[in-house]
Amino acid sequence: MRTRSTDDYVVGERKNRKPQVLLYIGLILFTLICLLPLVLVIIISFSSQASIRANGYSFFPTEWTLDGYRYVLEYGEQVIRSYGVTIAETVLGTLLALVVTGTFAYTLSRKDFMLRSALSFYMLITMLLHGGLLSSYLINTNIYHLKDNFLILILPGCITAGNVIIMRTYIQSNVPDSLIESAVIDGAGELTTFFKVVLPLMKPSMAAVGFMIAIGHWNEWMTAMLYIDDNELVPLQLMLTRIEKNMQFLIENMQSMTAEQVAMLNDMPQDAARMAILICTLGPVLIIYPFFQKYFIKGMTMGAVKG
Repeated sequence: MRTRSTDDYVVGERKNRKPQVLLYIGLILFTLICLLPLVLVIIISFSSQASIRANGYSFFPTEWTLDGYRYVLEYGEQVIRSYGVTIAETVLGTLLALVVTGTFAYTLSRKDFMLRSALSFYMLITMLLHGGLLSSYLINTNIYHLKDNFLILILPGCITAGNVIIMRTYIQSNVPDSLIESAVIDGAGELTTFFKVVLPLMKPSMAAVGFMIAIGHWNEWMTAMLYIDDNELVPLQLMLTRIEKNMQFLIENMQSMTAEQVAMLNDMPQDAARMAILICTLGPVLIIYPFFQKYFIKGMTMGAVKG
């Protein structure tokens, strides 16, 4: 019987590497294709309006400028204030949602809890039925008195059924019952067991769910549009939406303007300002995401293995 030599192993390894190399090349090309729209947005935000009119959206503009960002920064004080509101909403809303969601998920994961089935059924109903926008508005304004109140930005979305299911499944799959029983035997109460035993083991799941919740708060503007009239409480997304609407209103009413006003409007960096708004919105998310990526992937995969 012929034995395999060292050369045979080397040839075999080279053959096995070819599919991997092709896979890596394909993934790199796919990543570059996905990045092209973002790169184009960044380039357009630094392009002059004259260059955009002449060449359209191009990766190689004929003139570079900061006019788009200058237009957005004309609302400088309001931009800074809105950034502060959005950051506060994102941080506080995410922390509150993680605490409420985590404790509820831990409760549903306890098989000896008497109301486990009833609460699970109640939670699933919220995934199928919704009271509607009008009823929510009436309750939040007339009963809870949350009109022009910062709490309206963080309370309504502090718990969702999907996030509870992810965390509950993660606890059931990765936290042994024997560990919880040991804590109970040592005299730990439910809160002590959750915060000192279960919570440290939930970091991947908490990071994944927390990232999704934070992105939801960062991009939220509909709630603020409905309930917030005070400029001191306007979040970033709503403020940028108003800037966009102001530009659109001016463009649609050019016929009623004087020649000087039309000339000023033509010089306004309409497209560059729109892309600058997108960069202001996406920038913090793009910076934070790499730090949460590994926890996000691990928490989502481990929390979705078992139902």
